[in-house]
Amino acid sequence: MQAATRQEQKAATRDRLVNAAMALFARKGIVQTTTADIARSIRMSHGVVFLHFPKRDDLVIAVIDEFGRRLAVEFRQALEQDLGLRAVLQAHLRVLAEFEPFYARLVIEAPLLPPKVRSTLLMLHAAVSQRLFLALERERKAGRARRLERPLLFNTWIGLVHHYLVNRDMFAAGDSVIAEQGDTLVQHFMTLVKA
Repeated sequence: MQAATRQEQKAATRDRLVNAAMALFARKGIVQTTTADIARSIRMSHGVVFLHFPKRDDLVIAVIDEFGRRLAVEFRQALEQDLGLRAVLQAHLRVLAEFEPFYARLVIEAPLLPPKVRSTLLMLHAAVSQRLFLALERERKAGRARRLERPLLFNTWIGLVHHYLVNRDMFAAGDSVIAEQGDTLVQHFMTLVKA
């Protein structure tokens, strides 16, 4: 029984570190946030961070993985229900909206991040690309969409979304450009792929 409690405590501490890191990355930036900042924000010793994440990059990757895990759940639900491309795009935006401040920082700072971290982001994008392509293929077979190559499909969608995220001050009066412009982005993209 004691071992389970210890494991639960360890998992809870790890989760606290990941959530604190995500919040600080969103507010302060990924590059500018130190592991000491993260530990201090949740009143833990700096050494605790390294017990769970031996390298800073491991913590950044854990934050991206948490984002990816939640994105995968949304996509799985959309695909299990055999929903169309619009629903998959909306599922993508729901998760982006939930993590918008962090994800916007990730997009902006990606060129400055270490290759291992960027590789994790690219794997996440590859998964999104696959989900979009599967949904487009269903639409295409139903005669509602035209054929597009997977890279062009994904790059067009993600380029549109990233442009709005990076330039949020131009497109949104409030805190969330996804909340304010998400429906417009989906509608525009659906017009582009329409048969």
